[in-house]
Amino acid sequence: MYSIIIAVAAALLTGFATGRDLGTAWGIVCGVAAFLIAQLIIMLVLRKKLNKLQLGMQQTMQAAQVRIQRQVQNFQQRPVGSPKLMQQKLEAMQNDALHETLRLTAAFDPYYRWNWMLARQINTMKMQLYFQLRDFARTDQLLPKCLLMDARSIAIKLVRMYRNEDPKLDSFYRKKCRRAKGEDGAFLACVYAWIKLRQDDPAKAIAALVEAKKNSDNPALIANYENLANNRPKHFSNAAFGDNWYALYLEEPKVRPQKVQQRMY
Repeated sequence: MYSIIIAVAAALLTGFATGRDLGTAWGIVCGVAAFLIAQLIIMLVLRKKLNKLQLGMQQTMQAAQVRIQRQVQNFQQRPVGSPKLMQQKLEAMQNDALHETLRLTAAFDPYYRWNWMLARQINTMKMQLYFQLRDFARTDQLLPKCLLMDARSIAIKLVRMYRNEDPKLDSFYRKKCRRAKGEDGAFLACVYAWIKLRQDDPAKAIAALVEAKKNSDNPALIANYENLANNRPKHFSNAAFGDNWYALYLEEPKVRPQKVQQRMY
C-alpha cells in the first residue's frame, strides 16, 4: 500500500538522520513519530478527497429522489394513465439513478492502493446497489469481497445463501448474527427464522428468536417468538420491519406502497 510505503520511508529517513546525530534511542523515537505523522497526513488528504466523491454521489441520489417524488406528486394531483404504468415509470427512474451511482463508484478506483479497506467498502456499496437492481449474479460475485458489518449487508448475505441453498447458512448466522443486539439483532433473527420456517426447520427458527430476545425487546421479534412458541407459524410475520424487510425480496407487501423506496445503498 502506498500510504504504508511512504510512511515507512519517512520513518527510516528520519530515524537514520536523527540517530546519526543524537543517538539510536532518539533515532527510534523520531522514526516512529515520522511514521505516525506521515500516516496522519496521508489519511487526512485521502479523507478530504473521498468525502468529496461521496458528497457527489449523495447529491446525485438526492437529485434523483427529488425527481421521483415530483413525479409521484404530479400523479397524485392529476392522475394520467394507470397506477401500474406509473409505478413502472418510477421504478425505471430509480433504476437509472442506481446505475448512475454504480458508474460514479469507478472514481474511487485510484485510491484503492492507498487504503486497503476502501475496496471492500466500495464493494459493499456496489453489492447493495446490484441487489436492489435484482442483479443477483453480480451480487453473488461481490459478496466475498465485501465488509459484512451492517445489518443490511448481512441480511442480503443470508438471503443469497438461502436462494443458493448454501449448506453453510446456519454456521454463517451463528458467526455473524447471534451476538447482534437491538433492532439489528431482532431484524437478523427474524430474517433467519423466516428462512428456517421455509426450510421446515422450526426448531432453529425459535432458537434464534429466543437468543435474540436476550438482547432486544423489539415488538416484531417478541410477536414472532410468541407465535412460534404457541404453535402458530402461519402468524409469523416480518411486515413490521417495513422497507427493510421487503427490500430483501423474500415477500411482496400485501398493499404495494405508493412511496418509492428511499434508500439507495
